[in-house]
Amino acid sequence: MAPSRRAGDREREALARNDRYLREFVEALNLCPFARRCREEGRLVRRVLLDEYVQPALLRALAEIDTLPEKQCEVALLVLPGFADGPQAFHDLCAEVRRHLRQFHCVAFHPELKADFSDENRAVQFLRRTPDPTLQLVRISTLDRVRGERTGGTVYVGNAAAADIHLPASLSEEIARANLATILEHGPMALTALLQSFQAK
Repeated sequence: MAPSRRAGDREREALARNDRYLREFVEALNLCPFARRCREEGRLVRRVLLDEYVQPALLRALAEIDTLPEKQCEVALLVLPGFADGPQAFHDLCAEVRRHLRQFHCVAFHPELKADFSDENRAVQFLRRTPDPTLQLVRISTLDRVRGERTGGTVYVGNAAAADIHLPASLSEEIARANLATILEHGPMALTALLQSFQAK
């Protein structure tokens, strides 16, 4: 019984860290104005994967998420607290996951991504510093609907920095510029400290 309790504790702790990232960073800084609505309306799905063998666990999670209708899942976050390799290995894993996706785009988030504020495109990596390695899945039909409905301003494209996933160049640039301005306004050092406070101790 003890091992299962420990697994349950690890899952709750990972979700709590992710909650802080979403609420205290993404939503509090208005990095994505529609992120709160997605979460509160139950269109955000999260899974914590603790399996030693990562790929089979990911494939099972993807198969489950693939069956969910859009009204139940616009965005899915697959949180992998036990993934010990660095950002490049996680990007490689993300690329492998993309080969199995038909309904979603996939982006890698990792606590050790670079902090480069020299331009808005490089700054996107900083916004993807989740407490644990995380794969973000954004439903393609949701993005298509966002593109069709947009009449101005920033729109929902997933949590934080999904600005580069198959969006029109003007919208992608607009989101990236706004997010860089937010980083500079609040201060990179202060936001770095905030993000680090979410990580497991």
